[in-house]
Amino acid sequence: MTPSLPDLEQRMQPGAWDTHGFLLQGASLADVVASDAAKLAALGVTAAQVGQDLALVLESGATSDWLRPFKAGPYSVEILRRRGFITCPWATEEYQACAAGHPFAATANQFRIVRRLSRQSLEGFVLSSHLIQLHGFFGGPGSRFRIEPEQAVAVLGLHR
Repeated sequence: MTPSLPDLEQRMQPGAWDTHGFLLQGASLADVVASDAAKLAALGVTAAQVGQDLALVLESGATSDWLRPFKAGPYSVEILRRRGFITCPWATEEYQACAAGHPFAATANQFRIVRRLSRQSLEGFVLSSHLIQLHGFFGGPGSRFRIEPEQAVAVLGLHR
């Protein structure tokens, strides 16, 4: 069962499912998702496309490690392995896998992708590929989970 919007917003607050929160206090999940969807529509792409491409790039660099980027196509990919895990707020319970899409292993791992020719970079949590692709959520503005949609589109080369 999908959690209600008020339940999701509560889970995303600082100190709920994550110490720092997916949304800042008082932010509206619906407004954030709608604003990001409008930005993507203006660029001619969808959140599903961004999330899917991000997941593919991260998968290609899965053998990388701290300070050991993996060269994958036009990218250098670095997976920063962290202890613990962060689960998707859309899961039915905090320590369960999200039922949306394919099973996603909960992880606190972070990433850094650099498009080598342009030197454009993108940083975030590995969980973000799932949140973007299946929930259209790029993180709340000002939160540590935030990935700017325009930056993701540019780094991933998804322009029209």
